[in-house]
Amino acid sequence: MAKVALSKRSALMWAGKQAVESDPYNWDDDQSWKLGNEHRFRGIGRDRTDAIIHAARTGSLSVDVSKYLQFDGVLRWSDVLDDIIHGCMSEFIETPYGVLFMDQG
Repeated sequence: MAKVALSKRSALMWAGKQAVESDPYNWDDDQSWKLGNEHRFRGIGRDRTDAIIHAARTGSLSVDVSKYLQFDGVLRWSDVLDDIIHGCMSEFIETPYGVLFMDQG
């Protein structure tokens, strides 16, 4: 994602509009989607990795650092992302306002 002004509120509203358009029987409007899904929000970023870093920094995602640390002390965020995707317990929603990292559980 190119330069984008990250906005949790705008990204959630945009995702809600898309959800309502794709499945209008499930949601009254984009505001009902936002209110019904805001608790699932974990992070936002310019890409998926940036979104999980945001989640970890804000305490929305706990990471077993020892599992992902390289010998030089750098955390392998791409491996964290791979494990999140492998677990199928999250989704990433790309919006014009950033990539939302949403919990499925």
